[in-house]
Amino acid sequence: MILVTLLLMSTGLLFLVYPRSITDGSSSQIAERVIMSRWGGGSLIIMSCLFLIKGTMQLLDEASHHIGH
Repeated sequence: MILVTLLLMSTGLLFLVYPRSITDGSSSQIAERVIMSRWGGGSLIIMSCLFLIKGTMQLLDEASHHIGH
């Protein structure tokens, strides 16, 4: 689970940091690629953070069930 989260976060960071890797096309096409790349990168980072929160909640839930039974 941690490996998948790290992979998602690193991919999201790459999309945020290097959005201009493809430079062919008009300036409006490049601007659109940059916007979409940053949107995709931010979405991946947010999704991986939610994945970590969900995993932590699941681990806490499993640990609480062992105490009561």
